[in-house]
Amino acid sequence: MADFASLATSYVLADAEDEQQRLAGQAAEAIKSAPRKSAAVLGWAQSINQWMPNGDNDADSDVIVRAKALGFLASTLEVLDKDVLRVEQVEHLIAFFGALFAIDRKAGVLDASTALRCLCTMTQFRPPMANAVLSHLNKLGEDFRLQVPATRRAVYDLIALLVRNDAALKSLSETNAASGQFLIDLLQLCRHERDPDNLLRWFAILRHVLDHYGPPALAPNVVEEVFKVASDYFPISMRSSATAAGTTVDDLKTALRGVFAASSLASTPVFDFLLQKMDQGDALTVSVKVDILSTIHACIAAFPNPAQTVVPHTSRIWNSLKYEVRHGDVPETIDGTLQVIQAISTRLCRGRSSVGGKAPAEDAAFLKDFVDLVLADCISDLSNSTFTTPAGRLLTSAMLGGLGAYNLMISSVIGTVKKDLQQAQAANHTRDLVGVLNLVLRTRHALVVAADAEAPTTAASPTATETEFHTHDDALLGLLESVYLRLWNNTLKDTAAEPTSQDPVVLTEVIRGLAALIAQRGPRPSSPSSSSTPSSSATASRPLLCTHTQCERIFEALAPRILVPYSSASQSGAADEGLSQTEFLTIAHEAMTALQTATAVYPEGFTFLVERTVSSIAGSPSGPIASYSLIALSSSAESLSSLRDTLSRVAYIGCSTIPSAAEGLERSGKALFHFLTLTQALFTTLERLLDAKASFQATNAVLSGVYGAALNLRDAFSKRGVGPEKAKQPPIASSAGQTTQSTTETETLQKQFQAYVNEATSIVRRLYLRATAVGTDQRLSLSTDFEHSVASSLTLDDQDEYLHQLAAFATFVVRDLSEEQQKEAKLHEAAFTLFQSDCKGQHSFFHEAQGARADVLSLGILKGLWPSTIASLVSHSEKMEREKSRMRDNQLIKTQADLNISPLNLLDDFDSLDSLPPRTRLVRNTIATVVTNKYSAAASVGASKVQYPGNHAAWQATVDAIKAKLDGSASLTPHRFARLVALAAGAFARLDKDSKALAKLLAFAPARYAEEASNGNDTKAAQQMARILGGLLVSDRTLSTDDHAVVKSIYKQWVYGQTVKALLPLAFPPRKAAVETDEAAVAARRASTVHTIAIMALVRGMPFSVYEDDVATSSGSESLVRVLVAAATTLVPQWGDVAVALRVLSSIVTANRADAVRSHLKTVVDASIRVFSSAGPASSTSSSASAPPPTPASRKEALLLVTQLPAHYEEGLLLPYEPRLARALAAACGDRVREIREVAQKARESWAKVAV
Repeated sequence: MADFASLATSYVLADAEDEQQRLAGQAAEAIKSAPRKSAAVLGWAQSINQWMPNGDNDADSDVIVRAKALGFLASTLEVLDKDVLRVEQVEHLIAFFGALFAIDRKAGVLDASTALRCLCTMTQFRPPMANAVLSHLNKLGEDFRLQVPATRRAVYDLIALLVRNDAALKSLSETNAASGQFLIDLLQLCRHERDPDNLLRWFAILRHVLDHYGPPALAPNVVEEVFKVASDYFPISMRSSATAAGTTVDDLKTALRGVFAASSLASTPVFDFLLQKMDQGDALTVSVKVDILSTIHACIAAFPNPAQTVVPHTSRIWNSLKYEVRHGDVPETIDGTLQVIQAISTRLCRGRSSVGGKAPAEDAAFLKDFVDLVLADCISDLSNSTFTTPAGRLLTSAMLGGLGAYNLMISSVIGTVKKDLQQAQAANHTRDLVGVLNLVLRTRHALVVAADAEAPTTAASPTATETEFHTHDDALLGLLESVYLRLWNNTLKDTAAEPTSQDPVVLTEVIRGLAALIAQRGPRPSSPSSSSTPSSSATASRPLLCTHTQCERIFEALAPRILVPYSSASQSGAADEGLSQTEFLTIAHEAMTALQTATAVYPEGFTFLVERTVSSIAGSPSGPIASYSLIALSSSAESLSSLRDTLSRVAYIGCSTIPSAAEGLERSGKALFHFLTLTQALFTTLERLLDAKASFQATNAVLSGVYGAALNLRDAFSKRGVGPEKAKQPPIASSAGQTTQSTTETETLQKQFQAYVNEATSIVRRLYLRATAVGTDQRLSLSTDFEHSVASSLTLDDQDEYLHQLAAFATFVVRDLSEEQQKEAKLHEAAFTLFQSDCKGQHSFFHEAQGARADVLSLGILKGLWPSTIASLVSHSEKMEREKSRMRDNQLIKTQADLNISPLNLLDDFDSLDSLPPRTRLVRNTIATVVTNKYSAAASVGASKVQYPGNHAAWQATVDAIKAKLDGSASLTPHRFARLVALAAGAFARLDKDSKALAKLLAFAPARYAEEASNGNDTKAAQQMARILGGLLVSDRTLSTDDHAVVKSIYKQWVYGQTVKALLPLAFPPRKAAVETDEAAVAARRASTVHTIAIMALVRGMPFSVYEDDVATSSGSESLVRVLVAAATTLVPQWGDVAVALRVLSSIVTANRADAVRSHLKTVVDASIRVFSSAGPASSTSSSASAPPPTPASRKEALLLVTQLPAHYEEGLLLPYEPRLARALAAACGDRVREIREVAQKARESWAKVAV
């Protein structure tokens, strides 16, 4: 037999937990393998005798050692197999460890609890043993609360293990009977618990026992005793520092709430206690009131047999809580009270068991009594404008309980509201009364949805309650003509002779009511609809409650509310008279939301809405364009803005939501139908406007409607988890038996998304064809729509805005096509032909006709292409090489090139850049960046691994050409340099290895140009080139991963290392001793200034983490802060550069690196004061003419920097600068620019803390 005493000794002496576990495992293995397990178990238990107390004097011996010895036994049981011990051994060990609760309460409680928990999980543990375990536990008595929380937690875990064992709890129930003596003993033992984690366990134990005890059931006095113990903790709270993590006060509230609601035997004392607490009124905090209301709600929802447990207390609950809504103004308590009222109604409605379609008279009487109680107190309040809304909320919360409550209340509520509307004198009272009707409609809709969720789609025969429910439908439909439309025209009251202007607050509620009314559903169909699918919900299968005519009436009323204000009064109705612009926009927003709801349930109405919208822009589709529309659109900027708003609303109404499968798969295609309806109508309108030579401002607004429709629908697909990466995947094939609802829905949505992409691509193609034309020389140009004409008042800016918006729309659409789809559609050709199949001339990235204004259309397509699509742009000479290669290796996958073009062609216009318009240069530079970013020099590109062997040579030739241009720096101009930077920027973003050498060439090119400068203009050009270097860091707007751009996460760090790190040592002029002549000193200073500007241009576009290490160096000679401070002081009056220096300094300070600026603080403050205090009225002196005042941007940056200083430096360091800053900031508060005045005021508030 194993030497258990030796193992125990080693365990006690061991400090490492792993070693202790190993020794415990050896002991368990020895017990398991012993031939005589009884002797082994006895020897194992006796192995710790040397540390156990023999008498009263020994009880205070080394507690720590004794605890470790007991831990040896507990650890052994934890690893011992569950089937090793026999029944009598388990019983003896329970007695042994249980005795420790009486004889060793200092060292033995924790380990004894752990050991007993292990024994209770043994295979041979018998349910009657649970009573013995609990008896031993109760011997702790008052010493239990003296134990540390961790020890008590082990005891609770042991108790929880026992009561959650169904057999053990049944044995306890049989042994203790209704008296539940073990539970009484536990209440006495644990009633002083205060630890949050332990309380969670204790409350869970009580709840479980109350829920599962018996038979026989606990006596009512025992349950009440449990409630008394639990009520001592109510309302429960917890110090924020009680537990660092884990248990929260909400956890405790929920657990305690579960104890209250666990047994209905204590329903009377529970409700008495809670209502007494609630009646304390203002003495309670909001949190406590919410806790009480939630507990009442939990009890009402949980107690069985509501006739005996809830009904006796409904009157008291109602009378105690109704004032929380009637007079309350705290949303939390109001919502909690309404939930309680609804819970009572729900329990009483569900208590009415349907037998043959009829409810027992007793149950019906209980519900009617409660309804009468609510009606008696609330109906009369509807006529009082102060209490109308609270009364309506109380009434509808009771109606929400079920169809039975609705049937009993609906007639009284509707009749009273209609009567009070006739007598209402104030607009706010009318608004609140209409709001009550809207609540009733929303309540009815919620009841229908809830009824369908609990019942099948079709039923053989409706229940009596459901039949009665639909008998009130005519009264609701009558509200359309008798209330809503009469209020719409302000003819509700009998004294109103003709329509007059209605108050906006009433109109808002009427709009919401119309939306709620059209969304109502009628009775279930008696037989399944032929169009219904298994995925359709029961609610979706119900017909609309409103008739076709009534739906049209609602659309006719709401449609004018979203139309532009230039519509005539006859179109908008009399109710528009007297509305301000703000009120009109508010109502328009409400109408948009209402029409979205209406369109979802009545899709046919969207066609009418589109027709009204189009006719308001260009008159009848079959007739000439309305003259009033053209006059207003061409002369009023406000009307144009309103037109854009109108079209965005229409697009949102029809295209922003895709119904879920629960609403029926056949309805999910309505959004696509709406998209087609709207875009086709707008495209026709756009063509009519172009044909009529209307203002391009109006055309731009119409195009924004097409773009908005695509944006909304695309976003709706994204919200449903459908996108291009999923749409391009073929549907998963599966048998009919394996096809699930989610799979069917996904496949349907994918098909619809692909249909959207195809239609949107077709729209882009048609718009491009309309905007372009092919001349007699086979060259592309803009169509005759863009000809200059003084008579039509067209401007280049309006036309270019149209072209840029069209290009953005093209990018948005093209990027959703997969690589294969883009190649099948030959979009890489369309980027140059602009979909003009007659264009047979030489392809080029640029279109020279009409000032190259069509270039932006090429950019629109190029930005959305996949890199593999752009990689197919290879030169003609490389085509022949590829053909030869194909002949050599027939297994090599290759493609036939259709274009004789390469990235080298991006330099075709290099010599003419200076003569191009600024907008054209910007577009062409963006094209250069996009192409070089997506044009791969790799041997194969894309998922298909299509190979383009000539790409590397074409790209290398492009890099060599850029190097050659940079070598001839004397011929460079800022515009030409910007093209070279744009070409390199795209390649740098993808960390192209071949272009790595360009980084330093570009970084030093401005300084080289400055060295060769012969006059001041050349020096300014060099500085401008230095600023252009910032273009190496491309914005997300130019290269977006959404547009398939290749942007490496560390490319900015790479650019920093290749450029800024190389320029930092050169940003300071050499010392005079190292310079031989004054001319050389001037040249050195000129070069260092260029380097400084280049550094700032690059750093401003980088996150702080990129340049953090160079903010301040140990020597200070290459400190970025030193460069920035020098720039802020020496580059005056180049205010743009000064603003950049101040902005980067501010970023450094706010990034908690203020220590780097500390030694330069005086210079920084002086420079900032000089900037923001130099602004003033223009002077006529020659000095002011030669030195312009600081720009608003530089003044703002200086103020922002000064604002940050008090938060990052101690007051003693800032105190010397406070007087000067106070005066300067006071003057800056009078700056002529409002935004700067606001920043200056914040700076004054920040520095006010520094003043003595």
